[in-house]
Amino acid sequence: MQASSRWILDYLPLKGPFKEVLPKLVAAGIEVGNVQEAGAGLSKVIVAQLMEVAKHPQADRLSLTKVSTGSETLQVVCGAKNIAPGQKVPLALVGASLPGLDRLEMAKIRGVESFGMMCSAKELGLAADADGIYLLPEDAPVGADLKDYLGLPDTLFEVELTPNRADLLSHYGLARELGALLKLEPKFPAEPKLVENGAEASLKVGLRVEDPTGCPFYSCRLLEGIQVGPSPRWLKEKLERLGQKSINNVVDVTNFILFELGQPLHTFDFDLLEGHQIVVRRAKSGERIPLLDGTEKELNPDVLVIADSRKPVALAGVMGGSQSMVSAGTKNILLEAALFQPGLVRRTARRLGISTDSSYRFERGIDHAGVLRALDRAAALIQQVAGGEILKGIVLSESGPLEPKTVVFRPARCNKVLGIQLSAEAQYGFLAALGCRILPEGETAQVTLPTWRVDLNAEIDLIEEVARMNGYDRLPLTAPPIRVSPSKLPEVQRPLRSARRAFQRHGLTEAVNTSFLPPDFADRLKLPPGHPFRSAHVLVNPIAEDQAVMRPTLVPSLLANVKLNLSFQQDGAAFFEVNKAFLPQPGGTLTERLQVGAVLAGAAAGTGWENPSRNVDFFDLKGLAADALAELAPGAALAWEYGQEGFPYRTGVSFRVLGPGNTLLAWGGELDPKVKKAYDIAQECFAVEVNLEACWAAARKGVTVTPLPKFPEARRDLALVVPDERSNAEIESLIRETGGPSLVETVLFDLYRGKNLPEGRRSLAYRLSFQSPDRTLTDAEVAEQVERIVDTLQKRYAVALR
Repeated sequence: MQASSRWILDYLPLKGPFKEVLPKLVAAGIEVGNVQEAGAGLSKVIVAQLMEVAKHPQADRLSLTKVSTGSETLQVVCGAKNIAPGQKVPLALVGASLPGLDRLEMAKIRGVESFGMMCSAKELGLAADADGIYLLPEDAPVGADLKDYLGLPDTLFEVELTPNRADLLSHYGLARELGALLKLEPKFPAEPKLVENGAEASLKVGLRVEDPTGCPFYSCRLLEGIQVGPSPRWLKEKLERLGQKSINNVVDVTNFILFELGQPLHTFDFDLLEGHQIVVRRAKSGERIPLLDGTEKELNPDVLVIADSRKPVALAGVMGGSQSMVSAGTKNILLEAALFQPGLVRRTARRLGISTDSSYRFERGIDHAGVLRALDRAAALIQQVAGGEILKGIVLSESGPLEPKTVVFRPARCNKVLGIQLSAEAQYGFLAALGCRILPEGETAQVTLPTWRVDLNAEIDLIEEVARMNGYDRLPLTAPPIRVSPSKLPEVQRPLRSARRAFQRHGLTEAVNTSFLPPDFADRLKLPPGHPFRSAHVLVNPIAEDQAVMRPTLVPSLLANVKLNLSFQQDGAAFFEVNKAFLPQPGGTLTERLQVGAVLAGAAAGTGWENPSRNVDFFDLKGLAADALAELAPGAALAWEYGQEGFPYRTGVSFRVLGPGNTLLAWGGELDPKVKKAYDIAQECFAVEVNLEACWAAARKGVTVTPLPKFPEARRDLALVVPDERSNAEIESLIRETGGPSLVETVLFDLYRGKNLPEGRRSLAYRLSFQSPDRTLTDAEVAEQVERIVDTLQKRYAVALR
């Protein structure tokens, strides 16, 4: 919020330059920035009066004027169009200094001497822009120093507030905070006296609050016979110095109260309210309201509105409507001051894309005890600047302002938390300076919290205030003793950590994506008609058009990650994600399933001089899946099936892994070229998904410990000529099945295709390791087992020895 030191000084008797107290705010945790001195550098600028205005003899767009300084009359050439005899204006004399001008000299303009310069607000450093000369009030004393008359210089600064300090969104709030820090009591200047006349307002105004949750308190006053017009100079100056444009005397008063007390107000042209009714209600579906900013919004029942007997006339806490706005012809106004539920105002402002000074304050919380004070002060000021009568009484909702909160405060607890030693009296003094009412009760106190501090709710909040008021720099630097005990990972987190570890050690990066997909994801994956994923759940109210479907598979999100990274000229990409998939079920229900998805594309990781660069292939994916399953389903009997998957995988270059009871544990393969094209991926691309819940169910429970072998192993190499239709998995499975318990390891170490082999066949070479736990195997025993393996392979799969 932009703030003016001169405005704050209306309430606080500070001595010395205001700049010197700003560090106090900063030390108390309130960020201050963009400090400027309005009117700094002004000298020899006075209040003068225009005596004559004539046309310049040599220039059509210039005027030749006579200006009185009180002691002499000077000739001044001026180019402004808003001047006339009798006006009071700021006059920079010869030798004056202005912002950006060190010294003003006497000048000859089109052959005519000019002994000074009449100034605009911009030239005086009081506004960023200006249209014409800065006109002063009629009662401005001629010859007076302009700085003294306008209260310059004025320190202008911005306070960057955290959302909890809504009490500082006003000049009186800042004065109150500075008063607490400097041990000064802020006071209001002499206020205009509220004078009520005429009939009871409640006889002319009907009020009904249909949503007391959204509007806990509503109040209004009726003013009749006012005269809408320009604001007096003092009111304009207050607002314009903050960069606010003056509208008219009525609207300017409501803005003045907003920046003075932090209470947003609104005025309605009472004669434009149909039925002279105010109804606080939820909007009806499809209702529309034209707003003061010239836009028109369509509403729904989530929006709280102020309505008359027929239509909405304002968005509660956000912005008024143009159909009931105060204009030059307005004679009777209804002045509103209310409390609105902060969350409701926030949602309305966000949904409709509106942010105003009012919504900014309502969203953060308003002083509920100050609503009526702001209403009465505004009514009295409007009467002062616009005339008219204030009808008797305030029209109120049935519910009134909330009662102040009370909490128990323990000084000993405060000292223990902060690590300091402050007397109870000192702590009570800090809290009292902030507006708390203290009622000591032995070693504790009942503390009634100030209503303007909506952020104070519990004892710990008061402890923080004591630390702030005492000074953060006085807190001890030594850390309090902390008892450290070994932490135990929650049971539910252990398998998730294992899943992440299984993929991270292969060099994959974890991705975190939303749980939603675009509606065309099934088409991009080329899934056939009738595929279960084509029945994925569609959201009724998605957050975005491309996030309308709850994803039944993690692969599309990971493909989007890969596409993005490859577009930044990366050679390869490898991602995995641990998250839920939402599988459609008959009847329109959903089943959540925890899965891991992974995608490899482009260049393989870990290449260098000792490891030549290459692209990922099917065996990288299979190795990744096998290693992950060993981690996630230890001890489970796995059956690998190849070429069983269809789209999105390439025909014949895919797999699935079955566990006990033919439970599907994992599936994946090489992405079909059509799918890669749909995702704009040119490189080789492979994907796998693992059903974590099925893996955990299939894992062998308990820990099996095998002693180290005492007897040597015997190794035999076996080169086989295998038909192409027989996979390595089938051959290895039959070798293990036939080899018996003494066959402890089977490793494929060579693949050959080429000369000396019949067409449709390839050579696979295996290293077999035999070992007994209780004796050394003889050559004859090993040879017998090898012969049995070869004989079984020949009979079942037509395999021959090479």
